[in-house]
Amino acid sequence: MMKKWMRAIIAYLITFAVYNTGGFSASDILMGLIFAGTYMLLGLLPNGKKGPTEILQDSIYSQIHGKFSSDAAFNKKLSKASSAVTFIWTALYVVYMGGRINRDLDNPLFRTVYTVLTVIGLYIAMYLVIRSILVRILFVEVRQETGNFNPKIWLKYTLIIFAFMLPLFILNHPGTLTVDSFEQLMQAQGVKVYSDHHPWIHTMIIKALYSVGYALSNSVYGGIASYTLFQMLAVAVSVAYAIESMTEGYDTTDPKGKRIRILMLCAFVLYPYNLAYSITMWKDVLFAAAVLVLTVTAYRVYVVNNGFRARDIVLLTVSGLLMCLLRHNGLYAYILTIIVILVRELVQRKRVFATIVIVAGTLIAVALVRGPIQRANNVEAGDFAHNIPIPLQQVARVVYDGNELTDEETEALLKINTIDFLREEYTPGGADPVIQWVMFGDHKYLLNHKAEYISLWLKLGLRYPDEYLRAYIDQTKGYYTTMAPEQTEYYGIMPNSMDLETKPILGAGIRIKTDEILSKLHGMIPVYGILYSMGACFMLLIFGMAICVMQDKKGKMIIYLPVLTLTLTLLVATPLCADLRYAYPLMLCMPMLFVATVGRD
Repeated sequence: MMKKWMRAIIAYLITFAVYNTGGFSASDILMGLIFAGTYMLLGLLPNGKKGPTEILQDSIYSQIHGKFSSDAAFNKKLSKASSAVTFIWTALYVVYMGGRINRDLDNPLFRTVYTVLTVIGLYIAMYLVIRSILVRILFVEVRQETGNFNPKIWLKYTLIIFAFMLPLFILNHPGTLTVDSFEQLMQAQGVKVYSDHHPWIHTMIIKALYSVGYALSNSVYGGIASYTLFQMLAVAVSVAYAIESMTEGYDTTDPKGKRIRILMLCAFVLYPYNLAYSITMWKDVLFAAAVLVLTVTAYRVYVVNNGFRARDIVLLTVSGLLMCLLRHNGLYAYILTIIVILVRELVQRKRVFATIVIVAGTLIAVALVRGPIQRANNVEAGDFAHNIPIPLQQVARVVYDGNELTDEETEALLKINTIDFLREEYTPGGADPVIQWVMFGDHKYLLNHKAEYISLWLKLGLRYPDEYLRAYIDQTKGYYTTMAPEQTEYYGIMPNSMDLETKPILGAGIRIKTDEILSKLHGMIPVYGILYSMGACFMLLIFGMAICVMQDKKGKMIIYLPVLTLTLTLLVATPLCADLRYAYPLMLCMPMLFVATVGRD
């Protein structure tokens, strides 16, 4: 049969041709299915050394038929799992396609025919490939078992990852700063009052590290670089911890363990957003690192080792604390995750007391920080409008599309700001204009009359449910469909009122071109671009859960809880429909989630 590397190259060339001629997005998960399906089909081609019968005997189909033809229970489970994944993927793909699925035809009959035929074809194509991949993965053996944490391997990979980050830091010294970064930096400098719009504890981390760097260099750039280097190290330490923890059961000389570590390393360093985020002054970066550590540690405690070690207790506490404090939605995701874990532990009567103690300590510490400590430091609360972007978008959509309003409803909206603002500035998928509509208007009136506007929101929703649904999909589809991200990484210091600019240590002449190339890769390379799409990664999680079901390892699904609950919080209150940094914990956890999913424990 054709060699595997040759099959991979040919399959990718075919995929690329389909991508380019068909006008697909590089992040389209369908490209991944075309690549996988083509690769498997190429395995059936004769090479002159084997006849058709021998080829069919070597095929995946024959492996499945020979191994499972007599196992009716397995076949039934396989069919159900494949059908469930395919149904969900097809539905999400139809949402992603939107009006393109019926070509925006005027004739209702033609629209219906186009839609039905497309959905049936998508379902069949996806089902065949998903079922084949699902069975193929079940042959993969990646051992997961108790082992001793190896500090040398952890340190080795920390240094390797940090070394990969350094070139971008050198090119974009002292780091990447955007509008949000400057907002927190000015609070850290004492230029602005403290605000909890961006988590105050992260502002304090910036302040502490900035102060050290400034004291040593007597320079604003030195202060910023001090924070950047700390964040780079924190991310490197966290990712290296995940790599070592997922291969604890392997001896240092075991080639399989080494291959897994290298693959996990490549999955991090070959995606520029990981390296770019490591030098960006955003709360999302340390937050994602905390979620990664929490996920890995929970997996080791509740799935593999079935017990606590001293380092597990420390890491669960610290990562949980940071998850709750570094993003406001992190607290809700943490609580949802812990509730599910506790219910499972109560049913199994395992580790209940230890888990409760850790969680209680974490939540008490969070309550103290976000309560009396922040009040003592005069931290102002964030703007209320930022907490309700989706309801604002839905009301704005009703107005934007010219739907009829009663005099009472019109008057209620005018008490906040002009209706013309909504008609002119509303943007599907981006809530900033409607948030500004509130902030530039009488936002205090909204804050003091919440019941009135909840009633208005409900009335309009009951009268125009289709408008609300379209507004919701446009606002959230980037997190559950295979849509490409609208915002990814940035490089260098953005224009600012402080007149700060990027000061590359080396490579000033090639900095702009290098940054430009890295920022465009995800839109140019199909299949590779899938791991730039938050929604595509969410779809892969659904596939991963099907694998757990097929392995009779439903307990493994604990590893999905943090990222799934975080996605749920985004679907409730995301301000942007496809900003990669909001779902960065999911992207950062993907290599670890894959290894844990296919592993045998």
